[in-house]
Amino acid sequence: MNKLAVLALTLLLFFSAMLWYLAEQSLNDYLKSQVVLQSHYYSAEQAQLIDANFSNTTGIASFTHFSLNNIDGFAEPLVLKANKITAQLAPTPTKQLETPSLQKETTTIIQVKQLHFDHVHAWSEVTSSDTGETNLAILYTKIKTQLALDYPALYPQTSAKLYAKKYPERSEKIALAALGTAPIAKPVETNQAIIASNETKQKNRLLGKASTRVLINAVMIDRLTLTMRQGNQIISKDFSNIALGNIGGDNGLASNQLGGELLRKLLAKLISLENANVLSTTNLNQLKNQITPN
Repeated sequence: MNKLAVLALTLLLFFSAMLWYLAEQSLNDYLKSQVVLQSHYYSAEQAQLIDANFSNTTGIASFTHFSLNNIDGFAEPLVLKANKITAQLAPTPTKQLETPSLQKETTTIIQVKQLHFDHVHAWSEVTSSDTGETNLAILYTKIKTQLALDYPALYPQTSAKLYAKKYPERSEKIALAALGTAPIAKPVETNQAIIASNETKQKNRLLGKASTRVLINAVMIDRLTLTMRQGNQIISKDFSNIALGNIGGDNGLASNQLGGELLRKLLAKLISLENANVLSTTNLNQLKNQITPN
């Protein structure tokens, strides 16, 4: 009897350990797949990620060797890569948000204290067409357009332009009005019940139907390298301690939206840095002898 009890306990511990291992592996595989799938979905370019690992002990998710392919027709094979990314969960990692609906459902918000990039390297090139656009600008427009198509209430200006383009006989003002974001002058409402009802409707429009949302309090990049190509001239600039701010506001973003918004913010920062550091061909020639190849 005692032998059977020992055997039963041993089997229980074994299967418990196996279930724990499988659950851990399943979560890591899920995190990896989401990074790759969302990056590809919003950018329309192939993404790669070597590994994802979440530790229950520390509450830290680590992602190693992320890269995103460049747009076809450009010289560089990649548009950006990051060697190591870590996401630290907040001390209270989840909270419940009451969804404004008749069902009074709740939405779970996962709070990330900080998303940290060790080193990001990005490549900028000017297209050979007459537009003079860079690959960064083209990719940014792609991502913002897809976000606006999926979440029109959160990107009203872009959504209105897309609407006007699709229906040229109508106007952007009509589209904005349909989204409830048009700056229409209205009498000041004093009825508290109506005010509360309007706020609930707007909140419901912004939150959508996602049952799980993610809020990132801060996004930091320790080191950022931006390599700019202009014809045959190439120059790299290094930046440190780059802050991308909060992602998700107070109510977080739908988990499926997170990858697109993160890429959008990162590309916006890269474009801003690029515009502030654009060098003319003359300046490039002057600096040519000062540039040491890596």
